[in-house]
Amino acid sequence: MNICFYTSDNPSAANQLNINHLVTNRPDHNYSFLNIRSTPEPQKTMMDKLRRKYSELKYNDGRFDFERDLIELKTRLEAHIAPIDKKSFRQGYAGAVNDDLSVQFLTRVQPDIIIQCGAGIMKPCTFGLARLGTINLHHGIMPEVRGIESTFWCLFYGIKDKIGVSCHFIDENLDTGAVIAQSYLNTKATSFTDIQTENYLMGRDVLVKSIDILNQGGYTIKSLGEIPSYYFGNVNPFLYYALKKRNFAPLMKISDKAFRMKEKKYLEF
Repeated sequence: MNICFYTSDNPSAANQLNINHLVTNRPDHNYSFLNIRSTPEPQKTMMDKLRRKYSELKYNDGRFDFERDLIELKTRLEAHIAPIDKKSFRQGYAGAVNDDLSVQFLTRVQPDIIIQCGAGIMKPCTFGLARLGTINLHHGIMPEVRGIESTFWCLFYGIKDKIGVSCHFIDENLDTGAVIAQSYLNTKATSFTDIQTENYLMGRDVLVKSIDILNQGGYTIKSLGEIPSYYFGNVNPFLYYALKKRNFAPLMKISDKAFRMKEKKYLEF
């Protein structure tokens, strides 16, 4: 199959983990990369570093814990990234997600599958250019849990049974497309960093399984009807610190009024 990774020219460790794992374990597919050019971050001066160190000493109230743990998570994931020679694959570059350069490249390569790997929120003008469909790896059980930082919010609200990974088709809404493959995380880990590491490592295999399913074909999309669905956003670092102080025991019970009904679609063979 022709598979195009729609990503960044500086992908996150999680996205790099998934990309390299798929290419390494399924080398017979024809891969290409459409890279969104990132804006280089200004190099930190010695004064910037001193200011940061001063802030960490002055504000010893947990506001930096989430950032530190994300750095630790990144280090752990990088140790699992299989090496590939990215330059050996066809490359395209664009200035922003869904721009004209993206459409032109995708039209030329005619992908069977587009994998969204950090490009951003896609629109029909791009996700509609894949023959079989455009897919995304979501680190949560969807559509029950949608949005970002799902693992944190599942711990925060005591819905640990919704921690997992879903590979799904992209449609016009967020995290609502048909689920191709899904795995729940069964873990004895208790900390956010440990749980998220296990979830990301499980996710790379869910992606490979999803590509195998799409390559095999012979499926139809079915519906389980509408179910309660929660949408989560960014993590407040003070909430993270409060949760961490409780050894990641739930801080709140999620409100029965907080959900929206969303259709759960899946693939049947």
